Amino acid sequence: MHFEQFTSTNQTIKNMKKLFTLFLIIGILTSCSSDDDAQNEITTAIITLQNVNGSPASGVVVYAYDETTWQLFGDSTQFTDFQVASDNNGIANFTNLTTDLNFNELSNFTETYRFSAHYTLSGNPKTKIKAITFNLGDDKTDTLVLD
Repeated sequence: MHFEQFTSTNQTIKNMKKLFTLFLIIGILTSCSSDDDAQNEITTAIITLQNVNGSPASGVVVYAYDETTWQLFGDSTQFTDFQVASDNNGIANFTNLTTDLNFNELSNFTETYRFSAHYTLSGNPKTKIKAITFNLGDDKTDTLVLD
């Protein structure tokens, strides 16, 4: 009687080991999904700043906010996701807007960024904001006229 009970317990342990191994393999296979390669794609934006007369506006900081940050904090520069100052040609080059938090399956690999430039015109503080929607890997350009 004891031998039969030992054999039954031993068989149960073997079955549990097989089941555990099966779950481990399934877990490994599902963690290696194809969207991991998608994060190698880089999303970029080139924002050109121009004065009213069409000349480049250099040295102006452009702030970029993803949708979540914008909804929570608005145009508060202390919470910006990215910031770049325009060069001598008035170009603010955002070389990599891609993050795992923004471009993922939940957002269908799409994100709307708001680009905000703070400047003065005739001594008065001004702000110009432009919303641009990106798909993962997009390279987009746009112009902000500081009027």
